[in-house]
Amino acid sequence: MTKTSSDKTAASLCGVILAAGAGSRLGYPNEIGGKPMVPVAGDPLVAHNLRRLAAAGVDEVALVVNPVNRPVIEAFVGSGADFGVQVTYVMQEVPLGIAHALSLCADFAAGRHVLLLLVDNLFSADIGAAVAQYREQGGDKAEIFLLPVPNPQDYGVAVLQDNRLQALVEKPKPPVSNLAVIGLYLYPPTAFDYIPSLVPSARGELEITDLNSLFLQQGLLNYQLLDGWWLDVGTPERLAEAEQMLKNSRK
Repeated sequence: MTKTSSDKTAASLCGVILAAGAGSRLGYPNEIGGKPMVPVAGDPLVAHNLRRLAAAGVDEVALVVNPVNRPVIEAFVGSGADFGVQVTYVMQEVPLGIAHALSLCADFAAGRHVLLLLVDNLFSADIGAAVAQYREQGGDKAEIFLLPVPNPQDYGVAVLQDNRLQALVEKPKPPVSNLAVIGLYLYPPTAFDYIPSLVPSARGELEITDLNSLFLQQGLLNYQLLDGWWLDVGTPERLAEAEQMLKNSRK
């Protein structure tokens, strides 16, 4: 079993950025770097997210890449020093889901807590305080981040009752909540023990929602509501919106 942190001393924490996805719909197939290399407001997505983790005080980051896009990403990111982090490259040979990608980082994490960020997620909120609080709490709880959206049927959402997390529902129709679970997660070391018990979904992937649901069932899942805007940059329309959002935020 993976070593856990049950005391109240500050937890050691590392970062994982899932950067193995293709960006063909955005004109960036794996041969030219895939989704991580899609430029937004002058920088590739991977650059925005490495700086995001560095700003939150995370200085060791695993980039989960695939065999085709790794050379392009590694040529751009290098050691990570230009972004204020130390980068380790982790290979996901086959796209078997977000939870599977996280499982590949067990040796990198080596008993530490993990901040997991999906490379196509951009948001305006400052997460530094939330990450610092999570470090101080330590322990065996996971944490998700929520933002209200106008189109919850497109996302996994969280259902709250009396400010308590009751359920996680994937792309509900009709919507049961407008609180989207964004692609940012905090996990204790025990997450690596839970992943082997997950069952592949209908699309053959280990789903991160199923991992979060395991923590919820045990009363070990917290949440934080974020302010501001959030976008998962998966379509040309959302890419254009992200471009405008980032430009506006720099004015």
